[in-house]
Amino acid sequence: MLGLALTAQAETPSVLSWEACIQEAAVNNPELRAAYANLDAAGYRAGAAYSGNLPQLSAGADYADTSGSATVPGTSYSASVSLTQNLFSGFQDQAKIEQGGANRAAAAASLGAAKARLSQDLKAAYAGLLYAQDNVTLTEKIVQRLEENLRLVELRFEGGRENKGSYLLTKASLAQARYENLQARQALASAQAQLARALGRPEPGELRVTGGVPVAAPEAPPDFPRLARQAPDFRQAQAQERSAVADVTLARSGFYPSVNLTGSVGREGQEWYPDQDRRTVGLNLTIPLFSGGKDYYTTRSAASSLAAASANRDNVEHQLLVRLRQAYASYVESAEKLKVDQAFLDAADVRARIARSKYNNGLMSFEDWDRIENDLILRQKSLLQSQRERVTAEAAWEQAQGKGVIP
Repeated sequence: MLGLALTAQAETPSVLSWEACIQEAAVNNPELRAAYANLDAAGYRAGAAYSGNLPQLSAGADYADTSGSATVPGTSYSASVSLTQNLFSGFQDQAKIEQGGANRAAAAASLGAAKARLSQDLKAAYAGLLYAQDNVTLTEKIVQRLEENLRLVELRFEGGRENKGSYLLTKASLAQARYENLQARQALASAQAQLARALGRPEPGELRVTGGVPVAAPEAPPDFPRLARQAPDFRQAQAQERSAVADVTLARSGFYPSVNLTGSVGREGQEWYPDQDRRTVGLNLTIPLFSGGKDYYTTRSAASSLAAASANRDNVEHQLLVRLRQAYASYVESAEKLKVDQAFLDAADVRARIARSKYNNGLMSFEDWDRIENDLILRQKSLLQSQRERVTAEAAWEQAQGKGVIP
C-alpha cells in the first residue's frame, strides 16, 4: 500500500473525475491508512494471545568459577534445554484469546467507520468543489445578465421612459452581483483545500472536478433497528463489551490456582563440553492465598467497566436509531426539494423571458420586471445549493449506516 501511495502522490492530476477521487482517497487518505495499520496491530496482538496455550521452550549455558571459594574449588559448566507447559492458569489464557478477538473486531469496526466517514467527507468535499466551480460560473452569468439589464434601463432612463431610482437600483444590483462573484472565487480555494484533505494531498494546487456524484432514489423506510445493529459504531461497542467481559475473567484469575509442567534436559561438568547428563521433570501447583486486596479490587473495577461498556452499547444503539431516522428524513427531503427547485427554476426562466419582452415594449413596470428578474436569480442559486445538499444528504445517510464508496 505504501508503494501505491507514493505513486499516487507523484502523479497528482489537477482535473479529477468522481471515480478517480475514490481511487486516490482509498490509497492516500491518512485516516484510512491509520485504521488499516490499527487493524493489523490488533490482529498481531490477537495472535500473540494464543501463546499461553503453547509450551515455552528455552535454552541456556552456564559457567562458574569457584576457585576462590572456601568450598570445593574449581570450575563448572552446564548447558540445558527447558520446556514449560501451563496446564491451568485460572482461565486467564482463554480470556486473553477472547479479549484479543474482541479487540480485533473493534479495530475492524473502526476501519468500517473510517471508510464510511471518508466516503461522506469525500462526497461532501467533491460536491462542495463542484458547487464552488458552478457558483463561479453562475455568478459570472448573473453579472452578464445584470450588465445587459443596466444597459436596457439606462437607455430607457436617457430616453425619459424610466426614473433615476430604477437606474440606480439596477447599478446597485450589478455591484452586488460582482461582489458575490468575488466571494465565489474566494470560496473556490477553500473548497479545493477540503477535497485535497480528503484525498490525502498536502496541497490542493489548481484542483478541479468534472462530472457529478452518482445518486440513488430514496427507497421505502428501512428497518432502522436492524440497520443500527449492523452499523460499525454499534459493532465497535459490542466488541468493547466482549473485551470487558474477558477483562472480568482475567481479573478473577487471580483467585484460582495455577498448574505448570516443567522439564529440562542438559549436561554439566568441570570441562567444556560437559559430559554428565541431567534431566528434570516437575509439576508445580501455586495456590494464591492473599494478594493485599489487589485481586478483589481489580475484579470489582473490571465488573464496573463491564457495566459501563454494556450501558455504552445501549446508548450507542439509541443514538444510532435517532441518527439514522434523521439522516433518512434529510435524504428523502433533499431529493424532493431538488425536484421542487428545478420546477421553480423552469417556471422562473419562462417568466423572465416573458417579462423582459414586456418591459422592452413598455407593457410592464420596472418594479414587476425587477421582481421577476430577482426571483430567477434566487431560483438559480437555490437549485445549485439543492444539488449540493442532495449529494451531502445521501452521503450522511450512507455514513449513518456505515456504508460508502470506499472499497
